[in-house]
Order: sequence, then structure tokens, then C-alpha cells
Amino acid sequence: MTKPTKTRLPSLNILRVFECAARHLSFKQAAKELFISPPAVSHQIRALEKQLNTKLFERLNRGLKLNQEGEIYYRKVSAAITRLDQATQELVLKKEKPIFVINSLPLIASLLIVPNIHLFQEAQPEYRIQIDSQSSQVDFDDETLDVVIRHRVGDDPNLVYIPLFNVAVTPFCSPSYFTDNPEIDPKTLDGARLIKLSVDKPCWPHWCNTFDMSLKPKDELFLSSFRAAIDAVKSGVGIAMGYRPPINEMLVSGEVIAPFPEKAVSYGTACLVYRKRDKDRAIVKEFEQWLVSITKNNWPELGDS
Repeated sequence: MTKPTKTRLPSLNILRVFECAARHLSFKQAAKELFISPPAVSHQIRALEKQLNTKLFERLNRGLKLNQEGEIYYRKVSAAITRLDQATQELVLKKEKPIFVINSLPLIASLLIVPNIHLFQEAQPEYRIQIDSQSSQVDFDDETLDVVIRHRVGDDPNLVYIPLFNVAVTPFCSPSYFTDNPEIDPKTLDGARLIKLSVDKPCWPHWCNTFDMSLKPKDELFLSSFRAAIDAVKSGVGIAMGYRPPINEMLVSGEVIAPFPEKAVSYGTACLVYRKRDKDRAIVKEFEQWLVSITKNNWPELGDS
């Protein structure tokens, strides 16, 4: 069986002329945009049609019109040129602007960093900012990584640990949860639906063991993010374990309540971590100062605001 002859791909330059002419439906406007003469545009289009052995335009008395083949070809060529332009711009931008990578616990990323990162980015226009949200331990052998925000202070001699805030945990629920579910015992939480994070399973046992609480829940709901847990709590779905200070503002405003306000147990110290060799690096020091500042302003201890 004879294979069909493969048509030689038209040059990118001639495809750009076609895309421009098809977009404007005018050789004159295309010539103006491309800084060439209208006859040059017409010549390129005729050459393209000859190479493809297909008419693409209908020449009208007062302009141009794409025929069916031209419409289909234009959509595909336009999309391809757009992708090529984007790839080129991304490559140029990557060379021109270094990237600053922040790896953070999802809770801190979604509730603290993302809502405020535009302020830091505006002060660092020479950098592109990338935020990676990750619960698992990270490896500083990854040279693409700049700073990390973690749950506990470590002891690696090659790393710098900057404490941000002490973490405490206590259950929280909607203000009407017990009123809406009178069968639940508010002193023991028996019969309640417990909302648990799949990425932090030790949290509830840690709290229960500390206060010798033996819970008999109705059922359990596992969620993958604390943001989802907050939404579930506010909707009256159940009781979740809350991290303070992130939930302090919601407690003060009355959006949520802590059924056991006196039973909050320490759960580590959130910290900023970076390589010791980067301690004098300007962008790292500026991020440290910015992060400490927004943490203090957004997540004060109860009674400090």
C-alpha cells in the first residue's frame, strides 16, 4: 500500500501572516500589524494556499472571508501560535526572573500565606513566587527549594529554625451544634460526628490522651484539608480539632466555639526553616521578616489583639 505523501510544514513566518490576515479579515490591517506591505501579505497567502493546494479565503469586493477549510485551519494555527508564544514568554521570564519557592504546611499556606503573599511579591518584583502546599517532610537536598514552613522545630545543624508561633489544639464546632443535635452530650461528645484530618491522624488521640477523654462518637468524617474542616464545622456537620492560633479570630468573632476552652494542649511550634548557608541571602531574610510580621498581625494569641 502506498503511503500518502507528507506535506512540508509551512514556515512559521507564513503561518503568522495567515493568522494575522484571518484574524483581521484584511490584508491591509494584517500588513499594518506586521509592518509589511499589503501586496507582501497577499503574496504570502497565495504561496500558502499553493503549498497546501487549498483555498483558504474568499476574496470579496470589500474584504475577505474565510471559507470552511480556512476557518478550521485558522482555529488550529491560532491555537498553535498562542502556545508557542506562551512557551517562549515562559522561557524568557524564567531566564529573566529567578523563582523563590516556599514549601508550607497546607493550613498555613491557605489561611496565612496565600491571602497575604501579594504584599511580599509586590516588594520583590524581581522574583517569581511559587508556593507548594505539602504536609509530608521535605528534603533540603532539593536545590529548587528555598524556604519551608513546618510544624515543629528540628535540630539539623545545617538548617536555621525560626519559631513563628506555638501551636495548641482544642475541639471546635458551630455555635448551634449542640442545640441542633440535642442527643449529643456536650461534656463527653458522645454521639457527635468527629471531623478528622487524614493528614494529621495523631491530633485527636493526642488531645484525648492528655485530658483522659474516652470518646464515643456517632461516626467520623475524614477530610484532607483543614480549610475543608473549617467549612464542615461552620455548616454544622460535626466537631473538628482546631489549631490555635489559626482559629483564634473565629473564636473571638463567635463564628465557632470551643466546647472545652480550658482544654487546649500544646502541639508543637510552627517554624520557618531554611539552609544555614542562606542566612545572609537578602530574599530569605526579607521573607523571614515579612512572615514573622504577618503572623504576629494575623494570628495573635487570644487576648493580644
